[in-house]
Amino acid sequence: MKKTWAIRKDAEAVSPVIATILMVAITVVLAAVLYVMVLGFGGDTGNTPTATYSDEGVTDGRKVTVLAIQASDPVPWDDVTIQLTDGAAFATWEPTKADLEGDAGDSMNYSDDDLGGLTVWCTVVDLGGDGYVSASDYFIFTAEFDGDYEAWLLYEDNSAKIGTGASWTG
Repeated sequence: MKKTWAIRKDAEAVSPVIATILMVAITVVLAAVLYVMVLGFGGDTGNTPTATYSDEGVTDGRKVTVLAIQASDPVPWDDVTIQLTDGAAFATWEPTKADLEGDAGDSMNYSDDDLGGLTVWCTVVDLGGDGYVSASDYFIFTAEFDGDYEAWLLYEDNSAKIGTGASWTG
């Protein structure tokens, strides 16, 4: 006996307009999920500048020079914090563009900060005098260093270190 299939005449399907709207909505949702996965949830999008440093001993302290800095836009001194650590404590200074722009080689002495039991003074020199961090700018820490230390610039927009820093044993 041969089986015959009956086609129902009363069955209703989704209309083509509704089907098209559903396909577009699903595509938009998938694209949004993919976008979030690729770019993350508002985290660091790679805008942190990078820098390299050198350090050398100077009378009564240590000089840290910015050898090179790479950033999508110039980085004003207002956007960085200078940090110094002995591995256990931190000393910080917040230079400002207004203090350092004007004449080439402008410098500013910033007040002392305590690093554990050590009192450290910081002098920042902007060789270009433009108020922006650039290659050859430097900062001098004045103190009687005894131990291991590391210094770097911290980008205030996302609290990330700019480069790996300069380290020394004093």
